[in-house]
Amino acid sequence: MPQILCLSISHKKAPVRVLESFAIKDIVSFLARLKELGAEECAVIQTCHRVEIYSVGSCIGHSELKEFLVSNSGSCCPIDIYEEFYEGEEAVRHLFYLASGLESVILGENEVLHQVEEAFRLASGSGCAGKVLGIIFRGAINAGRMVRRKTSISKGSVSLGNVVLKAILLELGTLEGKKIVIIGAGKIGCLIAKSLPRKGPITVFIANRTYSRAEKLAVSVGGRAVRFESLRETIAGADAVVCATSSPHLVLRPSDLDQLDSRKRILIIDVSNPRGVDERIRDLGCAKLIDLDELIRIARENMKNREEAMIKAKELIEPSLALVMHRLQAGEQKKKFEEVMRWAEERRRKALELALKKGRFSEEQTKVISDFSYILMRDLIVPLFGESDLQEGPTGGC
Repeated sequence: MPQILCLSISHKKAPVRVLESFAIKDIVSFLARLKELGAEECAVIQTCHRVEIYSVGSCIGHSELKEFLVSNSGSCCPIDIYEEFYEGEEAVRHLFYLASGLESVILGENEVLHQVEEAFRLASGSGCAGKVLGIIFRGAINAGRMVRRKTSISKGSVSLGNVVLKAILLELGTLEGKKIVIIGAGKIGCLIAKSLPRKGPITVFIANRTYSRAEKLAVSVGGRAVRFESLRETIAGADAVVCATSSPHLVLRPSDLDQLDSRKRILIIDVSNPRGVDERIRDLGCAKLIDLDELIRIARENMKNREEAMIKAKELIEPSLALVMHRLQAGEQKKKFEEVMRWAEERRRKALELALKKGRFSEEQTKVISDFSYILMRDLIVPLFGESDLQEGPTGGC
């Protein structure tokens, strides 16, 4: 079987600040450099909760992957403390679990399946995913769909939007008469906005640097669009602010809260990647800051009763995993078989040429001798590899 490696840094061991430090800014360039280093195939799955590198080939090992990630991300964090490493079948199993939502902060959530699909699309489009990654990624994606179809793991699952809503309710007690500001109209901003009640005594403001996007989201959730230049004034009258941007720069700083009523305490939730809220806001008496690490703790409290669905999901995954592992093994067998056949064919042709020079043969006789020598060669070699394994290689999908 080809060597398959997975280096993972995720929410399981690393806090948000560490995950941010290992973030890969340009994944396509990163993959190209990894291939130059010696990876036969490679892919990256990067979300706000994880950075994972998948590598195929014997030229790169565990230590090379670690060094490569550190040098290309510029992280100063000690990677040995936060990393998880998987190899061979365990690497493939981890990807299956990931696509099925079993490795997520929010067990069974659907977004991770789209992220795995996007990672494979990006790696394939840049020429970095070949036959081996094609088998394991397609297998994992299909397993993820099957698990969601055959178990209740995603039914009523707690989404990030639900967790944010729970955090707001824990702090404010009620949404009645409250004003909520959402900064960011991207995927996460939309998810959170749509998790908030659309009716009742709650006002939702949507702010985005591109005002038209804020307007579009505001219309869809019955909220109000806010221009970025008016953000300070809007925050001054708000009860809670949710920052959900992907900007490389801080969006909220202590100075942005200057207009707050000193008698009022505002809740600020930061789900941005990288972080969009200045940590110094924690020092202000007028604000409470909740970041992704704290949201993860809230989510885990809601996951305790979902263990039965997880057990069933793992049982469903194993047959699909076994099929993929067989295809990988068969692919290696076929590759070795083809190498031996090329070697044998070269010698058969040379021997045939020498034999034909020793007599006068008609065209038909020459063809009979040539066909016989080929069939004899193949019949001697095929049993060494197992004919059934040679009928299915890594070109098959899952």
